[in-house]
Order: sequence, then structure tokens, then C-alpha cells
Amino acid sequence: MHVHTCLSPCGALDMHPSAIVRAAAEAGVDGIVICDHNAADNVAAVGRAARAAGCVAVAGMEITTEEEVHLVALLPDETAAGALHARVAAALPGRNEPAAFGEQVIANEDAEVLGFNPSLLAGATSWSVGRATEEIHRAGGLVIAAHVDRERFGLVGQLGFVPPGLPLDAVEVSCATPYDAGRRRYAEPLRLPAVAGSDAHDPAAIGRGLTYLHLDHAAPAEVHRAIRAEGGREVLGGGRPMEDLALHILDIARNGAEAGATRIDIRVDEDPAADVIRIVVADNGRGMDPATAALALDPFFTTRQTRVVGLGLPLLRQAAEAAGGGLTVTSAPGAGTRVEAVFGLGHLDRAPLGDLETTVLVLMASHPDIDLAWTHRRGRRDYSLATADVRAALDGAPLASPAGLALLRAAVRSGERALADTADSPAGTEDQP
Repeated sequence: MHVHTCLSPCGALDMHPSAIVRAAAEAGVDGIVICDHNAADNVAAVGRAARAAGCVAVAGMEITTEEEVHLVALLPDETAAGALHARVAAALPGRNEPAAFGEQVIANEDAEVLGFNPSLLAGATSWSVGRATEEIHRAGGLVIAAHVDRERFGLVGQLGFVPPGLPLDAVEVSCATPYDAGRRRYAEPLRLPAVAGSDAHDPAAIGRGLTYLHLDHAAPAEVHRAIRAEGGREVLGGGRPMEDLALHILDIARNGAEAGATRIDIRVDEDPAADVIRIVVADNGRGMDPATAALALDPFFTTRQTRVVGLGLPLLRQAAEAAGGGLTVTSAPGAGTRVEAVFGLGHLDRAPLGDLETTVLVLMASHPDIDLAWTHRRGRRDYSLATADVRAALDGAPLASPAGLALLRAAVRSGERALADTADSPAGTEDQP
């Protein structure tokens, strides 16, 4: 979510519609939300480029209020984006000065320049936060508090609080904050879903922050339904792929699922006494011969069709070695694969653990027939989760149903909360009654 084009004065000139769609495909992203500052001139062109490439592009806009708060408008279609664009344009003061603020390029899907938006898109509208929210809803859109964790242009950073009764539909956690921390601090108190966005202004940043959604099929209307939690659609989680360790775990587990695994065992061991964190992902998939296992650590080798390079294992090894640890892969044809990554727990360069809730929910929503055995240990305490037990509790309801996902979410949150309480307890008291 949250991608700018060359229309935004702060956007790179190579962020034209076809380049954005190409970068999204290379990052393995299924969909993007176009959110230029105070305008929607390039929404239609990105939509055409995305449809041609089999990608979903959701119409959107990032509106700056008179308080200099950024709100993302997630709109139902290009027509609604055009209507809101006209109303926002009327609320913008002044004209752009390209030498001071940058060019505001209108481009088509063939990377041709069609013109320049003359309005001062870098400026603030004359709309208050409340008025902007009303206008977005009037256009049939959803209102998301953009990068709510940021001091500059974030809702809380600018106002110091969330206005009581402000009808937000979601909050966005930026890449500057671990998704789980942002969700707990900003979304849960408001009882709103948290989405993650890259706020990409250049092609390389696309996919840096992702939101995982449970949809019936890939379409803009489905994205809206997921954020509203309608009809079994929902926001599963988010984070920073290949940076948060939780999403490394998800990537490796999905490799196992794609290799035909029917069972995946995941264990996360945090040992403060030894200053080590150990992550093990083992599956019973088809496995690899020694030559293929060696190639699996090559970033330019992949068997996937969703991206042109295989960054999962190579980046995980790089992250482990940067934190004073290492990575081992054990595999054999017909015997499955076991990946073990070790990190220095307190190492300054260790990547954050990230949102393990996202790992479990996305894996089970996308592969509900797999038997998952999950354990997270911290010190001398742990919690475990087995999908066989969850299925039994559901009494026939599918694991990927709203009831199943709610049960999984509750189980992981309860376990993680207990481990967090253990981490906060005085040293040496964690096993005392």
C-alpha cells in the first residue's frame, strides 16, 4: 500500500505507471495503492498498466489537511478518484514552483509525459482533518491515518491525539516502526485494523512495507471489504519483508508449502542466558538434492514464478551472519527441508523479530490444509500451537474461515502476551508462582 508516482513533487521521475507495476511484480507484490499527494492524475494510467500485467491497482490519494496531517483516501474506482481530485484541487492554494518543489509529471502507461499538474501539490489543503474525512467518505472511500507512527505529517504527531469520534477506517504503520509495535500502540486502542505501507517514492522502495489481506479474489473492491472486515475478508497483518524475522519465517514456510509439504514445524527459541535466538523451520516437502540446496542460497536462483530472484534464504543468511550467527539448510529428495538460523539475541545488527501473528495467520489463510506445529520460547517459558487442535475446536468450520482465523489470532496474541509479561518480570522470577 501507499505508492507515489512521478506526479508527486517528491516522487522520482522514473516512478511512471509502467515502472511502478514492473517493480511491484519484481517484488512479488500482488497489488498496490496509488497515493499521490493531493491529486489523482496518474491513477487511471497505473490502473491500465496493472490490468495488463495481472496486478491490482487500487485508486487512492494522500491528502494533506490544514493541520498538515496526511490522510490516505482508499477509493472504490478511478471515477471516484477523479471526483475527489477535482474537489481537492479547489481546496489547494497557489501554484507549483518546479524549481523549489519539483516537477509534477502526468504520464501514461507507455512512459510518455502528457503534461504537468499546475497546483501546489506539496502544500496543505484548506480542509480540516474532519472535513477531509467527510469528503473521502462522500466519495465512497476509506480513510486511513497515513504513517500514524511518524511525528511529521502523522495524525498523532501533528495533533498530539486522535480527535474523539473521528471516523477512521484504519491506521497505517510506516516502515520506521515494527508492525506489531505500531499495531499495538495505535490500532488496537482505536479498535481499527493496521495496514503497513512502503510510502514508496522510487521503484526500489516498492514492497518495502506490505499488508497481507485475506480476500476471495484480487480486486480493489475486495481490498475495501478486507479493511472493513466484511464477508470473511480481513487484514491478516503486515510488516517489512526480508527485514523482520517474522516475515523471513513466513517466506521459508511458504517455500515448504510450495514444495508440497503437508506438515510444517516452526520453532522460535529466544535464550537470553546464552544471548542467542534460534529459528527452525522444517517441512516434509519434496526436499532438494545437494546441488539444488547449494543453489538455494544464491540470490539469483529461484524456482518461484512470483519474482525473478530468490532473495529469501540468501537474505536470511545475510541477516544471521550480520548478527553474529549463521544459517544451515539440511535437505534431501523425498525427506523434506530443515532451515536453521541463529542470531546473537542482543547483537546491535540483529533484525527485529517482527509480528509473529502475521506469520501464523498468513500461512494458515493461504495454506489451510497444512498441519502447522508452532512453538515460541523465551527463556524458560513457551507456548505452542497445533492446527490439529484448532481444527478440533472449530468443530468442522474451515481453518481459513473468520472463526478459524479469529481463534488462531487469539491463541497467538495470548501466547505472545504471556511471553512479553515474562520478559518484563524481574530477573530470576519468571518461574515463580
